Amino acid sequence: MIKRIIGVPGDEIRVADGRVKVNDVSLNEPYINAEPRYSGEWSVPDGYLFVLGDNRNDSSDSHAWGLLPEQNVIGKAILIYWPPPDWAMINHMDIAVAAP
Repeated sequence: MIKRIIGVPGDEIRVADGRVKVNDVSLNEPYINAEPRYSGEWSVPDGYLFVLGDNRNDSSDSHAWGLLPEQNVIGKAILIYWPPPDWAMINHMDIAVAAP
């Protein structure tokens, strides 16, 4: 499973009215399939991450099963393959690392 890390330890996540907020700041998410039709609030403790899939309403992710233990992160994406016009290698030097 590949998910986006939305929250790291210490973050407060709120999903309501089709928006995702991290620490009261709305995320700009042009990559999602549709606005989330669910709501909830989560606090991210040490050792955990809050992750969401791009297909928010049909994704098995933290909104459905809770926080992800950092130790369960076993890899990283290296290639964007969908949609085909966006095919590219991911330059991890440009991405902030959320977990050790």
